[in-house]
Amino acid sequence: MASRLDISEVVHRPAVSDKFRNFYAKLADLLEAPKALSDAGAESDQLRFHMLVTRGVQKDLARLFSSGFLTVPRKEVLRVIGVSERTLQRAVETDLLSPGASDRLLRLASVTQQAMDILGSQEAAEAWLAKPAIGLDRNRPIDLISTSAGTGAVKALLKRMNYEVYA
Repeated sequence: MASRLDISEVVHRPAVSDKFRNFYAKLADLLEAPKALSDAGAESDQLRFHMLVTRGVQKDLARLFSSGFLTVPRKEVLRVIGVSERTLQRAVETDLLSPGASDRLLRLASVTQQAMDILGSQEAAEAWLAKPAIGLDRNRPIDLISTSAGTGAVKALLKRMNYEVYA
């Protein structure tokens, strides 16, 4: 059963940075780890995400993800996640992000992956994330990802873009 991030497509896409490819592969491994939830469907995917968020994502995974962006500055990615550069620098391999920061990291990863799927490349996805969008009242998508409501609005716009429905 594929996770909500549909890692298989992202991992093999040549237009994705090596760091992103490694991040999504490691994330897929983490999401597949709780076998007790096996293949129960979408509810299972949501529970895996919940378990990962409440346990916390490893800070080295956050370091990998935040350095995988090609055009969005790392400082901006860390702002969205809600951690400082210093926090990640001091971290040892086993240190975990807080549940809040883990949630924001996974939301940003999910939206970034969805944008890459729809727009065709990492570069196009990053440009879209960093530019004000008419469908979001001229807010930049990356600025809305810090809340679940904002993330929902961004994902809904991406879905409309995928079906070419802009009204």
